[in-house]
Amino acid sequence: MLHQLISIVGSEVIKLITGKLLTENQIKNISNHVVGQYFADLFPTSENEAEAEERITLARMHMTEASKIISSLQGDLERQANQLDFLGKEIDQKKLIAERYAVLAQTNQEAFSAFKMEMEETLRKELNIQNEKGKTIRRTVSFASWSISLVIGAFLGAWFQTQLDPKVQSPQSQPPSQISR
Repeated sequence: MLHQLISIVGSEVIKLITGKLLTENQIKNISNHVVGQYFADLFPTSENEAEAEERITLARMHMTEASKIISSLQGDLERQANQLDFLGKEIDQKKLIAERYAVLAQTNQEAFSAFKMEMEETLRKELNIQNEKGKTIRRTVSFASWSISLVIGAFLGAWFQTQLDPKVQSPQSQPPSQISR
């Protein structure tokens, strides 16, 4: 309806301006093209075009989301690749260190066993010397403590015997007057 109104107004304007230089069909074609070209966004579109635009918009949104997800995955993969490279380098370094120590251990095994035997022999001799040095002192201290213990034991035995003997007497040695009571 609006289209027809614009078409009629357009033809009347053209008639006034041109003075009927163009035919009615020519004027309608020109006005349809001009109106369609400049005012097409203002007119309602057909259902197919609306659905198509909606699908296009939806597809663009999906493509944007998919590109975000793909970018995120690429970033994650790059970080994981960097971590794997770092771990690989670290493993290689530790492997080289382990190989170096293995070579050192093999070459020094024979020298170490000879050194170990020499150290054991020296330590054994030193312990024997220290044992012999303290032997006389230990024997003297042991004899002195044994002698002191013997004397103290004899003194305590005698003291207990003198303290307990007068108090503990047999019933035969007591006077008869105390027995009958």
